[in-house]
Amino acid sequence: MITLFLVVFLDLVGFGMIIPVFPFYAEQVGVDPASVIFFLGLYSLGQLVGAPIWGALSDRIGRRPVLLITLLANAAASSMLAFSHTGMMLAISRMVAGFAAGNISAAYAYTTDITTNETRPRALGLLGSAFGLGFILGPAIGGLLAGGNADDPGSLARVAYGAAIMSLIAFVLTALRLPESLSAEKRAQQPTKRTGMMTYVRRPVLRDLLLATVIVVAAVALFQSTLALWAANRLAVGPRTLGWVYGFSGVISVAVQAGIIGKLTKRFGAASLTRAGALLIGIGMLCIPPAHSIALLLVALAIFSVGSAMFNPSMSGLVAATAEPHERGGVLGAYQGAASLGRVVGPFAASALARFSTLSWPFFLGAAVSLLGVVLIHTKRGEQLPREQ
Repeated sequence: MITLFLVVFLDLVGFGMIIPVFPFYAEQVGVDPASVIFFLGLYSLGQLVGAPIWGALSDRIGRRPVLLITLLANAAASSMLAFSHTGMMLAISRMVAGFAAGNISAAYAYTTDITTNETRPRALGLLGSAFGLGFILGPAIGGLLAGGNADDPGSLARVAYGAAIMSLIAFVLTALRLPESLSAEKRAQQPTKRTGMMTYVRRPVLRDLLLATVIVVAAVALFQSTLALWAANRLAVGPRTLGWVYGFSGVISVAVQAGIIGKLTKRFGAASLTRAGALLIGIGMLCIPPAHSIALLLVALAIFSVGSAMFNPSMSGLVAATAEPHERGGVLGAYQGAASLGRVVGPFAASALARFSTLSWPFFLGAAVSLLGVVLIHTKRGEQLPREQ
């Protein structure tokens, strides 16, 4: 599990390194600032397509080959970013990177392969903390590599190459230290006919969980895509302060997912934690518009971050529990696809809403849809979950 944690962490550090320099890349190749959100959405769109494909493929050929292929693809996409001189090249590099990032479904499936119902919540929380650490350290490393001159193409290229190196290190670690988790016997249980998304949607409990995922993740994406603009406009904060604010959120997320999520799940159950997480996300978003100081913003952000840290591993555990071991890659791929759809819908909804109202309204909308997600998170009484095999 530690090896998988390091693989995901390194890959996410590489992704995070691109975040602070991407707007400058876009500007250098002639992309209009208002269109940057479109290019950011391309990454999530690629992930939306890739997650179900890689998840289902990992059920057939194993988790390890999928991780190896996608880590190489990620390295290639980051390297392509360094050579992007047109908007089209930039778009392709982001789409490829997003498509390869669909490998997260294979990483989640790997975790469910090597854990039991009792140990899975803590393991999924540990995997989630790898995301949090990657998002904390990645932007900081990217900013250091880029330096202070945003107009220097060479400084931006260093960041892209650094991200590629992170993916290559993760590739080598996977090749040398990560054994296959899905046995040949379980891969042989795969049906000859490929299972499509509609097969999963026809399962009532899984359908509601996937829909709740789309809704709540869209609310989170609304929050993430609006917070920086809102804080700069309302509180007059600059990039450095925003960096500390995002770091504060990341630290809370890591502390919850790596420290207490397993104990909370044992005491309250995954369904209760998932509902509580969605509820806290909504409450945190409601607390943003009236915040008139950094201190109040951090209080709202703490509520939101705890909710997000509770929701993600708990929801993935609920989704995994609806699947047989030989189909978990496909089911978790559908889950990651639903999350990616939310990340596509959220920013565009925030942009449209802010254009016709104020920057506070995306938070109100996000809070409302989060509460709708709470209603959809349930398990049927007497439902038989798959036995551990």
